[in-house]
Amino acid sequence: MPDLTAALADLIDLLGVQRVVPAARASKYLRDFSWYSPILESELADTTVAAVALPTTVSELTDIVALAARHRVPITMRGAGTGNYGQSLPLEHGIVVDIRGVAGVQSVSDGRAVVLPGTRMKDIEIAAQSTAQELAVMPSTYRVATAAGFVSGGSGGLGAAAHGDLWNDNVLSVDIITVEEQPRRLHLSGNQVHAVLHTYGTVGVIVQLELRLVPAHEYAQYCVSFDEFDSCARFGWEVVDSPDVHARLASVHQAPLGAMMTPIAHLFAPDEHVALIWADRTHQPHLAALADRYRGTLQSWPEGVKDITQFPFSHSILWSRKAHPTSSWLQCEYAADDQEAVSRQVADISVRYGGTFLQHLEFIRSQSGGVRAVGIPALVGLPDHGEALDQLMSFASSIGIRVLNPHSFVVEEGGFVGDTDYMLDLKQTSDPHLLLNPGKLGGSFFNKRAWRAGSVREREIVAPESLPT
Repeated sequence: MPDLTAALADLIDLLGVQRVVPAARASKYLRDFSWYSPILESELADTTVAAVALPTTVSELTDIVALAARHRVPITMRGAGTGNYGQSLPLEHGIVVDIRGVAGVQSVSDGRAVVLPGTRMKDIEIAAQSTAQELAVMPSTYRVATAAGFVSGGSGGLGAAAHGDLWNDNVLSVDIITVEEQPRRLHLSGNQVHAVLHTYGTVGVIVQLELRLVPAHEYAQYCVSFDEFDSCARFGWEVVDSPDVHARLASVHQAPLGAMMTPIAHLFAPDEHVALIWADRTHQPHLAALADRYRGTLQSWPEGVKDITQFPFSHSILWSRKAHPTSSWLQCEYAADDQEAVSRQVADISVRYGGTFLQHLEFIRSQSGGVRAVGIPALVGLPDHGEALDQLMSFASSIGIRVLNPHSFVVEEGGFVGDTDYMLDLKQTSDPHLLLNPGKLGGSFFNKRAWRAGSVREREIVAPESLPT
């Protein structure tokens, strides 16, 4: 049985009372962006924690893990809280460990950066740029997101248009410690690192990461508007596929999504579709030629407005929620390396769910070196998140669109991770008492959910960068 009283006493002895946040003051550590989903918002509304630990060194982090194992107390690792699926919200009453204090770039060399788990991705990018390099991929929330949080809870982001997602060898190695009375340090490299990618910190406690760096480019940001969505989507695909354009971002939005992005809505008509591009500035002539080929209007990003990184990936859901407070979302993946198949899938789901399933496509590099289309559609006017959502997801699957379900906190149900046998085997070694973020791996939630239908709650919409620290 967990001995919380003894665990909290040991925790205070270890860190001091100032770095152990009691339950009464822990509310800001129990927030993330799972409210994008009304299902998760309802399910996770009553999340509680006994205390939040604020370590500042790997040694302290290791001691926290050891005392949790000794007292059999559940522990959940937390970065900046920018996750969308409740990755860092505990399902069992225990200790949350805020790893942001365990931060620092340890070294930067050719093609790699070695960092501590709580290091902000922005700080890694700055360190890399000082050596004429940049991160191969980083989240759109890179200004606040932590390295371990991104690797454990994210998937792709800025740079994925050129270098793919986390699984494209962009995480070179990870060191974890086991949750035992005497924690052991394990080094994972190559395909071994897949065990910790997007598995919500359930397999081991990350204490060091080695992230891939690539040669830096000098970038410019662009907005390209189109009358036809098919032309807009084909343009986005070609930006990633073209050997003449190096892009860090190729994000495509169906009308009226662009108009919902109020800081940039003046750049195009309300009924126009928009592509947001972040590309090597010396490749502008090739980009302009592509825009002309697909009858698009290319504009340089204006000064004095929000940065382009505030609109792609799941940032788009913030803007759709501001415009339609009862809207929701989905994530999905279209046919890889097959532009015509993607066009058919987009057309088919638009015919069936036009006006409800608002297309947002992120074009990224596939593992074969081709192009992948990842969808992050806003769902506007969906009758409920029970039968109506199930029917929409079933139809998407029937036309070959793979649903990456953002309405579950269970790793397997999310759909990003394929074969989980290796990570489950590793977990038996690394977490023998099953204390790490329990309930998130090897279970089921969405398919067994009792909460079926309902409406989305209205709330104040705040971007990740504006969250209190």
